[in-house]
Amino acid sequence: MKCSKFKIMAVELMVGVSGYTHFNKYSWAIRFVFGGNGDDVGGFLTKRYLVALGALLLVTTEFLVAAPKHPLDHLTAAEHWTAYEILRDSGQAKSDMVILYVGLHEPPKSEVLAWRHDEDFRREAIVQLLQNNQGYEAILDLEAGTILDWRDTPGQSYMRHSGDDKIVSRLLLDDDDMKEAFKRRGVTDFSHIGCHVTNDGYFDQPEERGNRVVRATCSNGHGRFSSQSRRYEGLVGVVNLTTQTVLRVLDLDVIPLAPQHAAFSADAIGPTRDIKTPISVTQSMGPSFELDGQSVSWQNWRFHFRVDPRRGLVLSLVRWMDDREERMVMYQASMSELYVPYSSPQEPWVYQSFFDLGSFSNVFGGIATPLERGTDCPDHATFFDAVNVAESGRPTNLTRAACLFERVSGDPAWRHMDGDGVIESRARRDLVLRMFITAGNYDYLLDYVFLQNGSLQVRIGASGIDQMRTVKAANATEARRMSPDEELYGRFIAPHLVGVNHSHFFSFRLDLDVDGTSNALAVDRLTTTRLPEGSPRTSLWNFHTDVLKNELDAKRQTTIDNPELWRIINPETPGPYGDPVGYQIMGGNQATTLLSDDDFVRRRAGFTEQTLWVTPFNPDEMFAAGAYPTVHAADQGLPTWTKKNRPINNEDIVAWYTVGFHHVPRPEDFPVMPVSWHSFELRPVGFFERNPALDIPKEP
Repeated sequence: MKCSKFKIMAVELMVGVSGYTHFNKYSWAIRFVFGGNGDDVGGFLTKRYLVALGALLLVTTEFLVAAPKHPLDHLTAAEHWTAYEILRDSGQAKSDMVILYVGLHEPPKSEVLAWRHDEDFRREAIVQLLQNNQGYEAILDLEAGTILDWRDTPGQSYMRHSGDDKIVSRLLLDDDDMKEAFKRRGVTDFSHIGCHVTNDGYFDQPEERGNRVVRATCSNGHGRFSSQSRRYEGLVGVVNLTTQTVLRVLDLDVIPLAPQHAAFSADAIGPTRDIKTPISVTQSMGPSFELDGQSVSWQNWRFHFRVDPRRGLVLSLVRWMDDREERMVMYQASMSELYVPYSSPQEPWVYQSFFDLGSFSNVFGGIATPLERGTDCPDHATFFDAVNVAESGRPTNLTRAACLFERVSGDPAWRHMDGDGVIESRARRDLVLRMFITAGNYDYLLDYVFLQNGSLQVRIGASGIDQMRTVKAANATEARRMSPDEELYGRFIAPHLVGVNHSHFFSFRLDLDVDGTSNALAVDRLTTTRLPEGSPRTSLWNFHTDVLKNELDAKRQTTIDNPELWRIINPETPGPYGDPVGYQIMGGNQATTLLSDDDFVRRRAGFTEQTLWVTPFNPDEMFAAGAYPTVHAADQGLPTWTKKNRPINNEDIVAWYTVGFHHVPRPEDFPVMPVSWHSFELRPVGFFERNPALDIPKEP
């Protein structure tokens, strides 16, 4: 390995303090910092470098060296290397192996709940990989260095990887029909032309069975910061990625590139508005939360978190300290799927639907992206790195993958003025755990917000760039004149650019354990009651509670005409006034699919049909659309599991909540969308004797 002077000096420091005997112990860290393997680095070491182990390793790799302290801690860089070495040495890995995902294979829930600090715990990894056009899943014992389980993934349903775009670019730009199509568009310089897979759809067509068939379009990035609005519309390549062949080129229409592009850098924006005075938020005495590895204590809240390359922020063991008693609220919460289907009948748009977590997370190098201090998170936030894995199996350090900060919103936590004019109010302070997800053209903020009143908010902020279809008309007036009967399936957001209608569906897996694992779903139906004659009123409203017994009954929606409130309760634990303790799932955005029930785009994401699902706890049921949604047949995940109609009353249950919204783009979304927030809240009902925020001090 060729080593720069800096790298040689770094290894001098690494090896210098403790001697050569410790070199092997830290060789994984040297590989992590420098790439390659430990033997390569050792090749340039001489005796004068072997004096002791250096400060550089101790300082710059503290995050990487630290051993896991908790059974649910994310995999360290060392454990990623161990996983790679287990695969390499097992004989199972082939020369063309592509690592698609490496994550923690969690210990059984019973083990985690029984675990106490300073006790040993198992460390296992789950790996998804591709070789010889076949996907595989492996469970690895990182302590024993063995493979516990090795199985094929069904069909062609393995995750997409970064090589897909390289393959379609190479195939299409070498294809004679595609070259002819570009000639008709006056394109002779291909140096900035790139082709990209534009769909994750599957429609059970003959050519798709047993193959991974994709639509691809090409864009011209010449002179542009972003090629999002520079797609050659009307030109589509249909490619079989399994056989690496071009099936056909669809040259449907020659549509000129749009004159305007999605540019929003500081130089592109130009002069900015004058903001007279700055606002400064500081914590001169530091944060009031306490960290123990990946475990957090803040006021009455206790929880653990990690960053997973597919699931994002995984929140675990959420508890509330109540008079020195630690009460369980939720065992685990995470996003299980993010589905974005587009709605336009033209090629290739009619095929476009994306499982951003289940299919694409590895394409993006893991769904977390670095957070910017001062804009994505406040200056006073505490940042956390994460470890991702390259397709070669080498771990990479993702800086600032998550942040944690306290926020004073300027809102009161509670307030009242009595008849004598005496005002009592308390300022609200929140604790926010945040990450950013970048999924192609979209960016999503994900916040878990811990409130002082015992509630937990889950917030999603959508930003990024709209997907745009280039058209010949410059605006809506011209489009109506040119094609009066043609539907746009979107709205003009810039000259010659139509933002295409689409939907977003986020499925959250919520393993609530309210005061224990024996829980149930209580549905409070709000109904109108007619009053008898003689009453000054003709009607009132009331609620009637049903505690549901099985999965099929627990497929729920709430509407204006039939409103419902949903609580996860513990039937065995009465609250202070006789009703069972519980937490309400208080919905915000509750859009469900608008597609017909025979549409493959709907059937492949059946979880979008309901806002709430409830299932018995099953460690194999982690993802709402199934573990492998890419190019899979329909009706997997929640629709299939719930057909068993298993009991959910007084059982260890999991709630699945769908945050959905439909997006008709607007000019104000161009060139980059302002953040649009969508949320739901977990709110205590009968869990406390009184308002748990009463003890907030007047002057915190």
